[in-house]
Amino acid sequence: MGFLDKLKGMFGGAKAKAEQAMGQGNHGHNHDHGHDHGHDHGHDHDHGHDHEEAHATDAADQFDLAGFNPDDEEAFFHAVQQMESEGMFGGTDESRAEIMSRYGIRDRMHWQGVRDSVYSVLARKHGSIEEVSQREMNWRMGQMQRQQQANTAGAAAKGELNPVEGITLEKWAAMNAAIVSGANVEDMLKANGIDQGKWERASAEWNARMARDTTFSITTVYGNAFQAASQGKYGNYAREANAARAANREMTMEPPMTIEQYWELLYEQDYGSKQGKDPIAVLKASGLTVVDWTDLSSYMGYYMNRTVVRNWQQFNEMHERVKAKFAAKYPGVTSDVDIRF
Repeated sequence: MGFLDKLKGMFGGAKAKAEQAMGQGNHGHNHDHGHDHGHDHGHDHDHGHDHEEAHATDAADQFDLAGFNPDDEEAFFHAVQQMESEGMFGGTDESRAEIMSRYGIRDRMHWQGVRDSVYSVLARKHGSIEEVSQREMNWRMGQMQRQQQANTAGAAAKGELNPVEGITLEKWAAMNAAIVSGANVEDMLKANGIDQGKWERASAEWNARMARDTTFSITTVYGNAFQAASQGKYGNYAREANAARAANREMTMEPPMTIEQYWELLYEQDYGSKQGKDPIAVLKASGLTVVDWTDLSSYMGYYMNRTVVRNWQQFNEMHERVKAKFAAKYPGVTSDVDIRF
């Protein structure tokens, strides 16, 4: 299950509360829940279990922000991550206990009610639960970006980014970008004062470092440097995407095409490969080079990440149209493209 699927499941109760809150405009309307819970003291004790279940249900249904401030949504997103997730960025027993103590959360049932209540306030503030979940996804992407930056700093501290044979990773990437774009290798090496042996040794070592780097720090630096040197028609888009990703911000450049057009290019390549066509020839038929496609995908990938939760229904409709179009265009050929919302 991907992060988008988790968010959809998580927002079930929150979405109902958001719709209710946005429709009624009064966050205090549920505060009288429970006032009658203790009045029937003469009831048979066999009803005690039902009584406890009613309290548990009210704990989840009653509007309650506990100690959360809706204006500090990042603190809330952090709490959700700790309370709901596992893994590198997820919570532990200790971090969950700390969250519950800090915000006055009594138990898991109380947490669910508080969580949904805060989401409902945020949905009212931002206009929809989809907008809130997009903001949460963007926050999480920023967290991952900061971790990647820390990994890169760690790789540098270990000497993994040190030059090889006097050739820095950035220079190696830029030279490879030139080669892919059609530069003459011998002329390029001569212009840079590098002989063939040095180039081959440096390339072998940089490839070896990439292969053993489980944090993808070297690959990330290489990719950014490769696109920084790009002379392709989408080079500026790739550079803008990389800068926006590093700062976890929105991009300032409008997309060069629609998502639907991009997916058509993606499907054209996939169906072409299934028919044994040369991938470079398929790109060329679409007016693209390998560098163009790499740069375009860097931009469009980040653009989709920043909009997919907000617009997932529209994206899904677009994808279904593209999928049907290419299934009709290439009957009997099965695509491996896997896009799900």
